[in-house]
Amino acid sequence: MFVVSRTNKGLVRDNNEDSILVKLPNLFVIADGMGGHQGGETASSEAVNYLAATDFSNVDDKNILPFLSKKVQEVSSRIWKMAQENLQLRGMGTTLTAVYLLGDERACVAHVGDSRVYLLQSNGLKKITRDHSYVAELVRNKEISPEEAANHLHKNIIMRAVGAEPYVEVDSFEFLTSGAKRMLLSSDGLTNMVSEEEIENILQDSSLTFAADTLMSKALAAGGKDNISFIILDLED
Repeated sequence: MFVVSRTNKGLVRDNNEDSILVKLPNLFVIADGMGGHQGGETASSEAVNYLAATDFSNVDDKNILPFLSKKVQEVSSRIWKMAQENLQLRGMGTTLTAVYLLGDERACVAHVGDSRVYLLQSNGLKKITRDHSYVAELVRNKEISPEEAANHLHKNIIMRAVGAEPYVEVDSFEFLTSGAKRMLLSSDGLTNMVSEEEIENILQDSSLTFAADTLMSKALAAGGKDNISFIILDLED
């Protein structure tokens, strides 16, 4: 499998509060921290490091999903406790989107927040995850349109975060990867700057390395208003 990843603090933020994990051959994680410079970096890196140190080798495929979800709960509790013990970290949290590949045809995901997973399929780009954000809830409730959501004043407010509370609700499910060409995991620093149509075109027609470079260049050219992080997997190699 060919995988590329990129992370950049962008053009506005002073530091990078995103963390990424590529643990071949199965585990891929994006975490977008929040809670101030120290807090955001601490929360996202703690989440990613915890999963990086997790041993999946003795877990049967049928148990990977509940095991992964349990680990997200564990690290959420860990981050919460860290914040209670250190005033400088109070209020920190992170999005966390973790994908574990189950062979060539299936994958499972544990997801909290507004980072995203996409599959590039023969019929276009499909979003696998659901954003846990205030604006996404408004769209789902048909209170605003997707076009209005793109420029909404409160588009950065998320409704769930790992470590923000002692317990977090995790979206965890399996999905099919068979027939898909590529998978993208990204923080909202990419998807807020580059449209899904542009992302689809870039993933469809470029080599993986060129696609990664182009996505980053596009996000920066659009303003780079947030940290930008993503992982692209070629599912056909």
